[in-house]
Amino acid sequence: MIRSLAFLLAMSSAASAETARVYSGDHGTFTRLVVELPAATEWNVGRTTNGYAFAIRGEAQPDYDLSGVWQRISKARVSALQVDPKTGALQLSLACDCHVFPFEYRPGAIVLDIKPGPPPTGSVFESPFDDAPGTSAVTQLSDTAGRGATYNWLSEATRDPARPSATLPLPLPTGKVSLDPLRNALLEQIARGAADGIVDMGLPMPKRRPVGQGPDELPWSSVMLGEHPGLQVRDPDAFVAGSEPAGNCLADGLLDIAAWGGDGSALDLLAAAHTGLYGEFDVADPEAVIRSVRSHLFLGFGAEALQISELAKGASGDDLMPYYQSMARILDGDTDPGTPFAKMLDCDGPAALWAALAHDRLPAGKGVNRKAILRSFLALPPHLRAHLGSSLAEKFIALGDSDAVRTIRDAMERTPHVDTATVALLDAERELNQGNADAAQAHAREVISLEGNAAEGFVALVEAHFQKLAPVGPDVAEALISGRGEARGTGLLGKVDRAIVLALALSGQIEAAFQHESATGDTLVDLWRVALALATDDDFLRHAVLPADGVPSQVPADLRLKVSRRLVSLGFPDAALAWLGPTRPDDPSDRRLVAAEAMLGLGDARSGLALLDGLAGPEAEGLRAQALLQLGDLRAAEEALSASGQPDAAVRTNLWEGDWSRLDPATPELWQTAASLTQPTVADAASGLLGRGAQALEASVASREAIEALLTNVARPDAD
Repeated sequence: MIRSLAFLLAMSSAASAETARVYSGDHGTFTRLVVELPAATEWNVGRTTNGYAFAIRGEAQPDYDLSGVWQRISKARVSALQVDPKTGALQLSLACDCHVFPFEYRPGAIVLDIKPGPPPTGSVFESPFDDAPGTSAVTQLSDTAGRGATYNWLSEATRDPARPSATLPLPLPTGKVSLDPLRNALLEQIARGAADGIVDMGLPMPKRRPVGQGPDELPWSSVMLGEHPGLQVRDPDAFVAGSEPAGNCLADGLLDIAAWGGDGSALDLLAAAHTGLYGEFDVADPEAVIRSVRSHLFLGFGAEALQISELAKGASGDDLMPYYQSMARILDGDTDPGTPFAKMLDCDGPAALWAALAHDRLPAGKGVNRKAILRSFLALPPHLRAHLGSSLAEKFIALGDSDAVRTIRDAMERTPHVDTATVALLDAERELNQGNADAAQAHAREVISLEGNAAEGFVALVEAHFQKLAPVGPDVAEALISGRGEARGTGLLGKVDRAIVLALALSGQIEAAFQHESATGDTLVDLWRVALALATDDDFLRHAVLPADGVPSQVPADLRLKVSRRLVSLGFPDAALAWLGPTRPDDPSDRRLVAAEAMLGLGDARSGLALLDGLAGPEAEGLRAQALLQLGDLRAAEEALSASGQPDAAVRTNLWEGDWSRLDPATPELWQTAASLTQPTVADAASGLLGRGAQALEASVASREAIEALLTNVARPDAD
């Protein structure tokens, strides 16, 4: 009888126990907890030594179900969440300089938002927590904020039923202040909310549900624990280049891959991973499956982890498998555009690292928690640091973050049994990104010496030579062509094809480089840079001189200008104009100078002068002098040559007029001697016939010597 009575008392006690489930979610700037009470009741939130406490009004507290809290949030803001064994109150320990702002979303659903910074001024929730049964947040708020007010926004139940509500005339008088701007702004925001699916514009509005009605009966009401699918609520300036804001950060403990290895050897771990996967009736054991997947991820066996993860479909823990499957793909060297880590780049834990590894590039600017990524990388097991370091470093190289690359590189170098060639290749790529071509070239040759014909080393070597526009031997292109098959089907193939084109050009095989199928886009642009710097005149003209219906390559304007300038210098003004295109008087000066020189090469002096109008400087004056000489304006050409710094050419232009008397007395002696020959000589009648003959012979010899001296010592002016 006593046993039966005890059993009945135990059953009645268990039946009376009620459970309040606690949900959680991480937002970009705050953490949210939702306490779903078994029934609507009054509640209390207050300050404690370590944070805050939450309790309901009544003699007994419900059983708070905290089993799923840490699956959705990290410990960045909430360090601990537990039930006080004495009072039954829910204790929140904070890990940041934060405050809790609670509100009752609907009867029985209490939202606790943990936000950074100090609490709002006058917040009643900063009062010391009082776990007395009769204390509630409702009464505290009424006493503190109301000061005799009869309405509490948290609960209509606290309104004094004996005091009638005052009926105010509507609309309220506003005097000279117009409410139209506010009304228009509200309508605009409501319209945007309706377009984004946030605001339901349907009518009539649903009736207020009675107390105790289940949440499943209210399809229109929800409190979001994380970001709404398809809806991004964020600062538009916070991210760039297509990145997304952080969503629900996976808890650190669920991604602690270093803890999944245990203390045994790799063989023991692999054997244990295949033990106990199936239970009764050949049904997969969810816990064993998760343990096996984690073990394979620790070992770096991505494909095997993917295969075993399929056993967890429909079982408990299945919600973790998309994350582990993404990690498996990353370990196998694949990017994962559909990764569930997509919105976790700014998480403060391992989730940020796996989000960075899952993408083919990192967004520039804000939105990437650099410190968390590097910290989580350093916490990886040594063999995974060596395996994943290069991929992660390349993403920071693309961002130009040399400090992060150096951190990853040093961590890899300290890893036991690391491949020296891998570290050397990382050094070469870092030096290339910083523009240190000589250092990159040395590291690339080290990679080649360590790994023989590894394509990555030759790619880095070619890029280093390209930065310096320095020739390479033909053996580099041959090695890349022979190793191209190994790169097929990988992300390295594009780099190898580009390196083949540049290696052919840098080794003097310009024709083969232009004929290669990969000589397109940016590679073609860089090929022209090599051709301009290293190609012979014949090789250059073979590709730069276009047929009558030819179209120049799609290269930047500065490169087209350089091609045109070289064509003009080689005597192909018409081909230069084909590359240059139409030129207007308001174009940049360097473009106008090349176009004017090409016009002079075609004999169109007037068009050349029009392009030179308003330009000054030695080059412009020299071209202007050439145009004036073509038009026969010798006096103006003389002034232009003097302004261009060519005094000798200006003197020659003066003499072309035949007026040697205008020769400057400061002119060199050679010109003075030649000028004296033009002066008429008076024959000496007393010398006789033989004497006059001798004088004529001496004058002829002097003239010949003066002319030879001029031809030998005076340079040919550019204006000729």
